[in-house]
Amino acid sequence: MLVQYASQLTMNHREQELIQAAKDGDNRSFDELVRLYDSRILQVAHGIMGNMQDAYDAYQEGVIRAYQNLNSFRSDSSFGTWLTRIVINQALNMKKKLRWKQRLSLEQLQEVAPAFLEDSSATPDEVYITNELSAEIQKGLEVLSDRERAVFVLKHMHGYKLREIGVMINCAEGTVKNYLFRATRKLRKVLHAHSISTERSAEQA
Repeated sequence: MLVQYASQLTMNHREQELIQAAKDGDNRSFDELVRLYDSRILQVAHGIMGNMQDAYDAYQEGVIRAYQNLNSFRSDSSFGTWLTRIVINQALNMKKKLRWKQRLSLEQLQEVAPAFLEDSSATPDEVYITNELSAEIQKGLEVLSDRERAVFVLKHMHGYKLREIGVMINCAEGTVKNYLFRATRKLRKVLHAHSISTERSAEQA
């Protein structure tokens, strides 16, 4: 624990050095800062956009905006949180402009489904995780609003706390809870309808 804490302090100090150097015009320091977080942030953008090409576009636009507004960063949150918030805003804005229906990859859905269903009141007989069920979850995600989807992805796929998500999407923690509640309710409704349909098909077989 002590070693981990010391390592975190070292990282924070190094991050502060890079931030200051980047503000002073050192582009290599800015690039190094971005590389500290780029993989996870790109995954977040992917979860919101639904495909890697659009996710990368949102990510790139976010990085450019972060670079342009670096002097406005005041270190009241980590650089990673600040950059994630900018990329999320870009992703949400792109979705509004493009008006495309979003999809998550089957692999991501299979990762989300077990953790999500742990909180469900449905019995194992009512909900059985299969590829078909993953497709039903995908349909459910498509009916979520942009913000509901963003909150669900950040919470259930990336494990962010509600307070952190609030900072990233620029809203109160209570509002984040409401988005998450609505998203969960909609998805469980889809899963419940699927389980009933599956039971009826089994009875008729």
